[in-house]
This record gives sequence, C-alpha cells and structure tokens, in this order.
Amino acid sequence: RDWHTSHPARDRMPSLAAANIAVTAACSPERRSARVRTAAAAGSGNATTEVSSSSIDRRGALVGFGACVLGAVSPANAAVRLFPTDLDPRRRFFQNLVEPWEPYFGWGERVTVRRELVPGSIWSLEQEQALDVLAMNIRTTVVKLKSTGSLVVFSPQAPTREFFELLDELGVVEHVVLPTYALEHKVWLPPLSRRYPRAKVWVTEGIWSVPVDLPLEWLGIEKTGTLTVNRGGLPDDAERTPSWLDELDYRVLRVDTAGANPYIETCFYHRESRSLLVTDLVLSIPTYPPEVISRDRLLNLAPDDPADAPAAPTDENLMIGWAKASLVVSFLGPSRQSQVEDGEFKGKLKWEPGYEKSFESIRERTIPSPILRTLVFSKGRGFTRDFINVLCRDWGDEDTGFVQIIPAHYDAPIAASPADLRRAFAFIDQPGTDGLGLDAPGAELPEEDMKLLRQVNDVLVKVGLGS
Repeated sequence: RDWHTSHPARDRMPSLAAANIAVTAACSPERRSARVRTAAAAGSGNATTEVSSSSIDRRGALVGFGACVLGAVSPANAAVRLFPTDLDPRRRFFQNLVEPWEPYFGWGERVTVRRELVPGSIWSLEQEQALDVLAMNIRTTVVKLKSTGSLVVFSPQAPTREFFELLDELGVVEHVVLPTYALEHKVWLPPLSRRYPRAKVWVTEGIWSVPVDLPLEWLGIEKTGTLTVNRGGLPDDAERTPSWLDELDYRVLRVDTAGANPYIETCFYHRESRSLLVTDLVLSIPTYPPEVISRDRLLNLAPDDPADAPAAPTDENLMIGWAKASLVVSFLGPSRQSQVEDGEFKGKLKWEPGYEKSFESIRERTIPSPILRTLVFSKGRGFTRDFINVLCRDWGDEDTGFVQIIPAHYDAPIAASPADLRRAFAFIDQPGTDGLGLDAPGAELPEEDMKLLRQVNDVLVKVGLGS
C-alpha cells in the first residue's frame, strides 16, 4: 500500500499536535451475563438485533459490534460539519456548541447501544465519544422506579432518533437528573427536556459552566428542583426533593480546593439492586474494547509505528489499539508513547515495547481516573475522605449495602463493595511525599506513566492548590 498518497484511514491516525486529548473515559463488555441490544448497521433499515452476551464469544462481540459502528466514522467527523449529507438519519445529531470532541461543531453521528445492567430495573444507553482515533464510551443510566414504573434518566447523551427509540421502549420518562457539572454529561439535557416536556429535571447544587458561569435557564436547562444536602450530608428536606428518594437515595461530593471552580458530583444508591450509581468517582477499564468504539479507530492506533497503520482487523490488534487508547486517556502521556518529530508522520503517536505492562496495571481494577486522582482528589483529600466515609457509612452495611458500582464510563456494572471503594482511595490516607500515594496498597499506579501528571501536580502544588 502506498502511504505517500492520501488515505482516509491514515489521515485519521492520532496526532497530539493537531488536537488536544479529551480527558474522559469509556466502558466495555460485561463481566457477567447481560442483555445487549443495538440497532442494525447503517444502511440496513430499522431492524434490531438482541443477543445475550453469555451466548457470544469475544471475537463475535468485537466483530459484530465493530461492523455496527464502522459506518459512523469518517474524517469529516472531527471538523465543522454544517450539512448532514451522508449521515444515517437515525443516528445523526446537531452539536450547536463548540465542544472538545467530534464533531467540534455541527452535524455528527453516533451509534447507541442499550444494555440491561440489572434485570428489569437498570439499563445503560451508550455512545462513542471521540477525538481523532482516541475514543471512549459514555453512558446514560436509566432506572425504572418500582413505585410508578416510570423512568429516571441520568446524564442524557446525543439526541439521535435511535437513542430516543431505545429509551422509549423502556417506559415513560418522568425524571431527568444532572449529577455533575462536567460538560459531556450535561450538554444534551436541553434537547432531552424538549423531547419530554413533562419530565421533572433535578440538578445538583452548585453546577457551573465555563468560560462564563451562566444561569442554567440561559443554557436551556429548566430545573424542577435542586439536589442539596444538609450539614449531615443527607438530602435536605428544606428544598423540594424528588419523589423517588425511597428507591434512589443520594449524597453530594464537593471539592473546593482543586481549582477556580469546585468539583461536584452526586452519587446515588439504588436500594433494590444494591447498586451505587456514580459519574466519574471511580471506573474500571475493561480488557476488551466496548461495543460502541469504532474498530477503525482502534486499528489505526494498534501499530507501534504509524507508518504501519491501519493494522489487520484481528481481535489481537483491536485489543492492542484499545490498550493504547486507554493508556493515553488515563495518563495523557504514558511512558512508552511519544510523537514522531519529523517527516511524513510528524506529530503521530509511536510506541515502544512495555506499554502492555502499563495497561496490565490499570485494567479490570476499581480506581478513580488517574487524572482526577491527581488534579482533584489529591488536592481535596479532606473533602474526598469525608465523602468516601459517608458512602461507606450510609450504604455500606454488609446485608443491605452496595455490592456493585455503575459509573458513566468504561465497564458497568462493576462488582465492588465498600471495602473495594475504600481501597481505591487508599492514597488519601497514604499520600507519600508527592501527595499522590502511587504505592498505596490497593491504589498503586505505575510511577513511570504518571510522569506528566506529576509535573502538572507539582505546578498545582506550587501555586497553592494542594491540601
């Protein structure tokens, strides 16, 4: 193949010089049996396919779901796109704010995959969030209330026809929840509210926006009530509270020492299934790439030398591409990755042997994102410690406490207990000399891969953002 001529796959290879890496994460095939439902690949009509993940092998999942996604990827996705000429009508959407993911502005296309996480009561609607060839999934969690049979929707995603069809099949949307300030979790709330005008909208207290902190109403968010807590950390009865508190309790984390604006996240406890619902508090990176991630992207990232991209479409290469993508998203600058400095592939990523060990150290573990651990939780150890203690105190009973965690990224559900959650945050009480606690038992991270994040951390400490 002559790579000296323009080639669509090669043109989509990762370039840190051309684009900043978005700091988000993604999810994967379950560790347990779960039902998977996805619309058929673009161009095949409105047919759907429903299978059990226990009845298909990993190769089938990778190839089958990869075929479903490949049609959604094109070089134009990363640019301003004003006309939806070649996009699937069921999967297209319009992004009217300039965002750090594809498309930066204008028309985009996303596949939506629905998975049943807890039989009859909790589902996941997942889409791909991408920048260049680096991609991760992002999850809308949907809970069916036992009392009314209606739905509570957390952090809606891109408003495609497919997304709404899969949501409507589950029941009537009665409540919508905005649990955090993070842009990727709130930007699609207005179109969902327009689709379901009778749904009540519950917003976490203290939500802010950048570059200007505008009132929520100016952003198109008409809230019904605010999720607040009293001094004891419990839902505040002085405010208008949701009717579903008996089924879905909540607690709010606020870290005020991690920058000009606070880190805010509301976590929920679904009593019947003993599930802890979080956004970004913790994650678990799977070994195998999520269904919604474009296989085209992974194959472009798989070769160590960008001149060899794309790699052959094999399971092994898909897993290699996923491992590399996860390392960059986790550490921004992992130790075995660098950029080509000159020539035809200047700015593209190249890799050295040894990245496999780095991925092995973070996969299939319940941990906070290394980025949030460095830039937020280590800067607000007191706030974070108190919050973890509250979660384990209130929802940590051996007979009634949580036994699994459902985050907004990467794997879900994660089999995890209060002890696992405490272990993930062991660095809080064993911070070491740099405050990051990279060798804290149960919360270890590879020091060589944390080099860039440690440099960022040092700068923050010098300017007084430490605690």
